[in-house]
Amino acid sequence: MPTWVKFYIAAVFLGGLALLAYVSSDLGGLDWHPRSLGNVILWSVMIAVAAVSPIPLPRGGATVTVTSALDFAAILVFGPAVACWFGVVSDLLTNVAVKRNPPYKVAFNLGQIVLSIGGAGLVYTGLGGKVGAAFVLDQSQVLPLVMAPIVYFLLNTGLISLAIGGKEGISAFRIWQTNFQWEILHVFFFLPFGILLSLVHLRIGPVGVALFLIPLFLARFSFKLWIDTKEAHIATVQSLVSAIDASDPFTCGHSYRISKYAVRIARHLGVSEKEVEEIEYGALLHDIGKIAIQHDILLKPARLNKEERELMKTHPKVGRDILRNLRFLKGAAEIVYCHHEQPDGKGYPRGLTEERIPMGSRIIMVVDAFDAMTSDRPYRRGLTSEIAFEELRRHSGTQFFPDVVEALIELHTTEQLFDEIDVDELDMYTSAEYNSKELQRHVAAKLKEKHGEDDTEYLKRALGTIAGDSSDQIPVASTIDPNAAAESERTTQ
Repeated sequence: MPTWVKFYIAAVFLGGLALLAYVSSDLGGLDWHPRSLGNVILWSVMIAVAAVSPIPLPRGGATVTVTSALDFAAILVFGPAVACWFGVVSDLLTNVAVKRNPPYKVAFNLGQIVLSIGGAGLVYTGLGGKVGAAFVLDQSQVLPLVMAPIVYFLLNTGLISLAIGGKEGISAFRIWQTNFQWEILHVFFFLPFGILLSLVHLRIGPVGVALFLIPLFLARFSFKLWIDTKEAHIATVQSLVSAIDASDPFTCGHSYRISKYAVRIARHLGVSEKEVEEIEYGALLHDIGKIAIQHDILLKPARLNKEERELMKTHPKVGRDILRNLRFLKGAAEIVYCHHEQPDGKGYPRGLTEERIPMGSRIIMVVDAFDAMTSDRPYRRGLTSEIAFEELRRHSGTQFFPDVVEALIELHTTEQLFDEIDVDELDMYTSAEYNSKELQRHVAAKLKEKHGEDDTEYLKRALGTIAGDSSDQIPVASTIDPNAAAESERTTQ
């Protein structure tokens, strides 16, 4: 774990303790008669039950629960101090008794939940929000009622995203986009739900609150089904990628690498997150059609003849036909179908002109060629990135879209192209010797930062590859036609 992340976790924990001490100074002024204590115990149990049923998100290692609405309602009913202590109790129960998280995770989660609840509570009361029996719904309460859940959401998701991003070496904003962006709608759910929950408690009592929780847990069940579906989609794609890699072991990891490059470029170009997901799936599966090509053609070390080239050109259509019957891959299927089309209309299989080629296909055709040119193979060394850039620019406007080419070069030059790469995932998908030297340097740096100088066999292989241990006897290709390289990894000139 990077040193700055350790300091960040400590700062969040200490900040949470400081805020808890600050808001707890109000506890002495509360009326602690038996009924109040009973209400506190009941709410503690309800929040704890909600907290011990976390739903893991598909990526990034984070989880969500349905406690957000309860946290907000607790602020309205009891005030920031008691709400913070509810958060502490439920978080300790979840992290220690259920998940058995290591101490640093327990400390961070305690700090961030107190900062989230306490920050939202102080904003609420600071803007004139009423607490407990004084709570009313009138015009003066609109601003505090709207701002408190927004502050809660931003603090909660922001603190978690920064921790995960720092630990995994991924942009915190990317973690937030992947796991939490859609949760903005969640704010509009727990705002009215929290208000209703607090009104039920104040007007009817704890029994009404307990009954009111039934729809909340039904909502959790529906959300869990959605998450399970997303995980099934990811597992399906991973299985298909494994089939692609098995059909041509010499290009192992190629699909994974270009998917990460494509995602980084797509976000750099301002593509929507929905389309980014389609591009990621399309990049991972762009060569799925090659599983229908005979192995003696696919693995042929020499140049393909005319008949073999024509057969190879069928793989985009075959790929589209394989994917289009899966509803969640319909967008990716069209991207796969068009990933060998060119802006000058001389691509295949349909010879489309530039305005008809999807953005995902435009990006994939560039990163596909770049990875093919720069990656080592058993029969040749890859080109340097500088020579690959020259080749891409030479064919810019004819084979490749200029804006995508320049985006790739800019991101690579500023060392941002590898931002989406997860070094542990990369080790699962590929062998170190087939990665470009620049990617291996990035991997080695991340692994040193994460594990230490001599940790993991993969790091040793990565460092050995950079030093040239495994490629001294491999000839270097002087030039590679980028379009041909993307079609067949064995085409050299």
